Amino acid sequence: MSDPFTGYARGWFVVALSDDLGPGDVKPLKYFGRDLVAYRGQDGKVRILDAHCPHLGAHLGVGGTVADNCIRCPFHAWRFDGEGQCVEIPYADKIPSRAQVGAWPVDELNGLIFVWHARNGEAPDYRIPPLPQYDHDEWTPWFTNIRTIQTHPKELMENVADKAHFPTVHNTEIDRFDNEFDGHIAVQRTEGTAYPRAGGTDSFKLTATYYGPSYQITEMASDVMPSVLVNCHAPIDERTLHLRFGVMLKKIMSDDKMARFAEMYVKNLQVGFGEDVQIWEHKLYRERPMLCDGDGAIGKLRKWYRQFYQ
Repeated sequence: MSDPFTGYARGWFVVALSDDLGPGDVKPLKYFGRDLVAYRGQDGKVRILDAHCPHLGAHLGVGGTVADNCIRCPFHAWRFDGEGQCVEIPYADKIPSRAQVGAWPVDELNGLIFVWHARNGEAPDYRIPPLPQYDHDEWTPWFTNIRTIQTHPKELMENVADKAHFPTVHNTEIDRFDNEFDGHIAVQRTEGTAYPRAGGTDSFKLTATYYGPSYQITEMASDVMPSVLVNCHAPIDERTLHLRFGVMLKKIMSDDKMARFAEMYVKNLQVGFGEDVQIWEHKLYRERPMLCDGDGAIGKLRKWYRQFYQ
């Protein structure tokens, strides 16, 4: 039986934070096995294009500059608009009709920059919802981190349905664990008690929702502090990905104290993901795993996830 999860999934992927690109900024990216360039035009809108100029192959993200809402090649100053079309060659009277680069659908919300990937060029078929907590006076901004991991995204997705790994890997006791799969959305509802490695206990209740194959938002009620977590990955190539994660906290103390608490929170997230990473990077993916009656909805999760590769 061939692996149904070859190549790259169809969906929205976070490839940068909004703060990574100010007006006029240019940023080289590498995702889906391709070199890309992101830039923010003078109108504030982010565009993402294939990186290499069709003229003589210069990388638009290395030395390229923003001109109004276009990007100018650092080699011969060919200028491309947000649709990838060449609109100016300063030393030519006629622009070749095929002088263009690929343009990617982009969305920006919740302080994140998303790009749409579809292997056959299909248009986006779902949207990422806005977060009411983002940019709200009662909530902190995102405190984020990023890791490079040597694994396939399908390994990360198994956690959606894998109740049994929490006590062993994360020292967390689970009292309730439910899954729901509906269209492009997968939900995990969990209640339990965490025993942080540094000591203490934390009773929690969370709802973690994947919107598509890579972007998860977790709303967590806690004895310590309500929080919203973001967990999103983007494949660099078929065996390497970026995992971005971050937290917003409900403001219950001064900004300085909130920042220190958030820094500690992100460090705890790093520890938690690190516990998973050592498993992900060394495990063998079983296409037909030997499951038991306590393993939950792993089969349903894989069926849901498969839709993004069809």
